[in-house]
Amino acid sequence: MMVTKCYSFAGVDLQISMAEEIMYINDGYLASFATDSVLKPHNFTFEICEKLPEPQGQCVVKTPAFRVYDENGISTRYIGSVEQSWRNAYICAQHSGNNHIIKLKKNQYSERVGTHTVLSAIAAEHLVIQADGIIFHCSYIEYNGKAILFTAPSETGKSTQADLWHNYRGADIVNGDRAVIRAIDGKLYAAGIPFSGSSNHCENKTLPLAAIVYLGQAPITTINRLSGYQSFVRVWEGVSVNTWDKDDMNKASALIKKVVENVQVFYMPCTPDENAVIVLEKALEGEI
Repeated sequence: MMVTKCYSFAGVDLQISMAEEIMYINDGYLASFATDSVLKPHNFTFEICEKLPEPQGQCVVKTPAFRVYDENGISTRYIGSVEQSWRNAYICAQHSGNNHIIKLKKNQYSERVGTHTVLSAIAAEHLVIQADGIIFHCSYIEYNGKAILFTAPSETGKSTQADLWHNYRGADIVNGDRAVIRAIDGKLYAAGIPFSGSSNHCENKTLPLAAIVYLGQAPITTINRLSGYQSFVRVWEGVSVNTWDKDDMNKASALIKKVVENVQVFYMPCTPDENAVIVLEKALEGEI
C-alpha cells in the first residue's frame, strides 16, 4: 500500500509518496511543515530498485556529487559520488513538471527511507525559485515581529550572532543555517525551510524581512549600510541557485535586485559579544 504525506514551505507544496513498508516514521525537520492537504503539489514518488536506469539525453551538468541529464525538457539527476561515472549514483531523480519519480539503489538503503534522503532528492533550489523565492544561507532570527538574516562565509560567526540576540534580546532563532527570501504581493519576507545544516533550529515561520547583515570578524564592532553593487554582491554570495539554469539565474538575480532596493543590507565586522548586538540595534533604529 502506498502512503502519502503532505508538506508546505515557502510557497512550495509537496506530496511525498512511497510504499508503507519503506515510508519514514520520524518526519524530522519536515514535521514543522506538515499539512493535511495541498492544492497544487509537486508529487514525489519514491521507490527502491536493484539498479538505477541508464541516463537518457544530454549531460548538462557534471559535478563530483551529481550529474544532470536533459531529454526533451525532462530533467534527471544522478546523485552520489558520480565524478567518475553515473553508475556510482545512489539516487536517480526524474523531474517532469510537477511529477517527480525518485529511484533509490537498493544496496545503499536500509528498510526505510529517511527524510534526509527525501530532502536530498527534491531539488529544492529549483522549486523555491519557481515559487518566487531564493534559498539563502544565513542564521534567521525573529526580533520585534520581523526577520533579521545573518550571512557570512562559513565559520565567520552567523550562529554566534544569532545566539547573542537570543541571549541578550530574547530573539527567536527560526533557522540556524538557511531561510527562503520571498516576494509576496510585492513585499519581501523571510520564510522557514526544512533544511538547517547542523543547527537544531528549524521553525515554520514567515516574517517581513527587516535586514540582511553580512558579518566579518574584527577586534571592534563597526557597521556600514551597503547599497547598489556592493549590497547585491554580498547577498548573491549567500544564495543557492542552479547556475546552469538560465531561467533560475535570471529569476534569482531579479529578486536580489528587489531585495537590495527595498531592504537594509549591512556589513558588520564585529566582536562575539553584546556590543555587536548593541551596534546593530542602533543601526536598525537609525541611530548610526
